[in-house]
Amino acid sequence: MIPFRTGVQVTGRDFCPREEALRSLRECIQSSGRVYVVGERRIGKSSLIAESVRPLKSIRPVFVDLMAVKGLEDITHRLGQALIRTEKRHGHILALVKRLASLRPQISVDSLTGSPSVTFAPGTGNQLDSLDDLFALSEQWRNAVVILDEFQDILELSDASRIIAKLRSLIQQQQNTSFVFCGSIRNRMEEIFTHEQSPFFNSAVRLFVGPLDRKLFGDFLRQRFQSGKRHIPDRILDIILNACHENPGHVQRFCISLWQVTSHGQEIGDKDIAAAWGMLFAMQKDSYELLLPSLSPHQTKVLRALAHAGGESTLSANFIETTGITLAPSVRKAMVALVDRRLVQKVDTTYRFCDPFLAVWIRQQSM
Repeated sequence: MIPFRTGVQVTGRDFCPREEALRSLRECIQSSGRVYVVGERRIGKSSLIAESVRPLKSIRPVFVDLMAVKGLEDITHRLGQALIRTEKRHGHILALVKRLASLRPQISVDSLTGSPSVTFAPGTGNQLDSLDDLFALSEQWRNAVVILDEFQDILELSDASRIIAKLRSLIQQQQNTSFVFCGSIRNRMEEIFTHEQSPFFNSAVRLFVGPLDRKLFGDFLRQRFQSGKRHIPDRILDIILNACHENPGHVQRFCISLWQVTSHGQEIGDKDIAAAWGMLFAMQKDSYELLLPSLSPHQTKVLRALAHAGGESTLSANFIETTGITLAPSVRKAMVALVDRRLVQKVDTTYRFCDPFLAVWIRQQSM
């Protein structure tokens, strides 16, 4: 069995400890506080939140995914579905559905899991007052923690300011419910919680999730390889961590490929790293090849220059020159477009590939 996990929330023995962050987050949740969690994609934010609530048996977590949310109706429906998913008892689910009658819910049974699934009628939940009953429900539980994932995507809505103001108004009335706002676009999350004109200004404590302690994470990975009698030297671990920018999700994704190209009792070496890259690129080749033609000429040049800069760079004069684009504003515009497409992320003044494997693949194509 492959001992690495990626693309899913991990808890328990699959979670590499972040003791200080766990302690801070649990304290906030248990005191009905508000916290916003920021960090790049696949860094482990969702797993941190899931692990923080796992031992808190009296806490009822409500996970709401707001990625690429379409509007107020979509927010209302996602929140309603999350509330219903949280309830496990059949009779209580029916009671919840009745409370949400204005959304005209339809109950079905998931053919794969056997669990009840609820959808709401199109055209319902598109008024700000639709949110009132949903927040009243969570408050009545007196032990809920509402996790709003990819919260910054609300900023992309045409009526974002109106929706954010309404959410702030409702949340500040909640006395028994804690709220965790989670986001992978750091500057957008900071815009919500640190700009003086924002309704959420100074309304939540900030928790930054960065790379794991390198030694702790290295020991964690080494133990996983040892479970299959594979020995991985420190030097090879360093190569992996550096190539993946120490991002736990990307590291474990690479380790899955490395596990698959090695065998029981083997010491892992450079040739195995090369084979793992080959397996990764074989799996991603089609999506990568479709990606580049979808970009504008300027976006393609900027992405290639960023790949050849090692996958990250500031918009320095030297970097702009390597793009082959004459005008600096054109480079900046292309970079912003790449950030909007979530191919690149901005951390302070540095731009970095969201997928470090894409950067390596682009470099290999020009060799």
